[in-house]
Formats: sequence, C-alpha cells, structure tokens
Amino acid sequence: MDYPLVVGNWKMNLTLSEATILVGQISRNAEYIKHVNIVLCPPSVFIYPARDALKAKPNNLYLGLQNTMWEKDGSYTGEVSLSMTRNICKYSIVGHSERRRLFNESDEIVAKKVRFCLDNGITPIVCVGETEKFNLEDHFTTELKRMKSSGGILSQVDQAISKLKKEEIKNIYFAYEPIWAIGTGNAATGVYASAVSYIIRNSLKEARGIADEDMRILYGGSIEESNVKEFMMQPNLNGLLVGGASLKAKDFCKICQITSEVKSGK
Repeated sequence: MDYPLVVGNWKMNLTLSEATILVGQISRNAEYIKHVNIVLCPPSVFIYPARDALKAKPNNLYLGLQNTMWEKDGSYTGEVSLSMTRNICKYSIVGHSERRRLFNESDEIVAKKVRFCLDNGITPIVCVGETEKFNLEDHFTTELKRMKSSGGILSQVDQAISKLKKEEIKNIYFAYEPIWAIGTGNAATGVYASAVSYIIRNSLKEARGIADEDMRILYGGSIEESNVKEFMMQPNLNGLLVGGASLKAKDFCKICQITSEVKSGK
C-alpha cells in the first residue's frame, strides 16, 4: 500500500531567502517523519535553489511544480516546461481552482497537462472541487446530477482522465478541494470530504472499472494541525494538499507527523 502523500502548495509567497530557509527546516524534520511522502511545491523560480538546498534530502521528500505547460518548448511566454525541471521535480499540481478561475484553464487544458505529465514521468496531482457545498443528506439525487453536469466535480474528473488508458489512472492523484473552503478557515468536515471522495471513487469504478486500491485522493482546503486527524481517519482519503500552513515549517511538519501516525495506526 502507498504511503499517504502530504503536498505543500506555497503558491506565490516567500522571498528566495525565506524559501531556502523553509526548505532546510522541513528537510531536517522530514528525516524523522516515517511512513509518509512529502512534496514541496514552491514558486517555479525557487525550484533550483530548493533543489540545491536539498542535496542531502531524506528519501521521503520531493519537489513538485504548482503548474506546468503541456508542450516541451515553444512560444509560450511566462510558462514553465517539464523539460526545464527534469530529474528535479517528481510531481506537478494540475488544474488548481485558482488556475481554473483566474487563468481560465478549461477541463480540456487540464486533460492535456495530465497527459503531458505522465508522458514525461511526472505524477500529476489533479485538483477538482465545487464552488458551493453539496447537500448530500437531503438532496443526494439532485446533487449527484449537479456533480455530473458540465463543470461539475464528476465532469472535471472525467475530463481530466479522458486522454488516459485505464492502467494510467493509477499513476495520478486527485486532490479534492471544495473551493468554498480554500483559504477561508472553513474546512469541510472529514465525513463530508470522505463522502464526496467516495462518490468520485464510485464514479471511476463505474465509468472506467478502476479498482479502489488504484485510486488516490487527497483533501485540501483550510488544513491545519487541529483538523488533520479528522481527515486522515477517513478511509477514502490518501493524504492532504496544504496551502497556508505549508509556509510554516513547524505547522507543516506537524501536519505530516499526524498524517503518518494516523495512517500507520500509531
């Protein structure tokens, strides 16, 4: 069974010196956190300095991109190609809600990025989520239709893997991020996140015949030390995508430690 994955998305934060210090602090602590894989996704301009600061990194610590282009090179001003970070980054976040909302990334673009990541040996972390909270208890059938409609969460999932063969789907992560919870301090409950993740899993089983053990789903959205255990106790969740709390070494490492303890049964 895979170890749980905890991803730190630094977004557009920190100076070079702050980023280098943070990488070093997390690296020193990660050495003592077992049974969990940790991914740091700094801004792309900090990837090489971060790599240099991780010369003696522990085996469970990796670098990832916050975004990527779907072409190897070309006239794409401001974009970052996977070839520029080859053998440095192991993961890439794809289709984050901020990319979809602020930069108009469509489901088609997300699918192209997922395909390109896999073709270049990068594990994509595909973000999906809803803008308004689902009422699954009272209106399950209606809400399920909303999930399947254009732009709905199940439609996002389906489009993201539309260019993949069945056996390739086990090589990606989905990050379930309810958009209404991101950066608001209003996280979903563990039960709610698990219920939506179960619906995603069931949809993949029905549509593509994917076995449960081949599906990996993270939760993201206002994660902090106080609610980590609640999410990691859920059987349908395989890890976390952490935003603001990943900018503080002590907080982020504590999140990783709790994740490890819960998922390893300690």
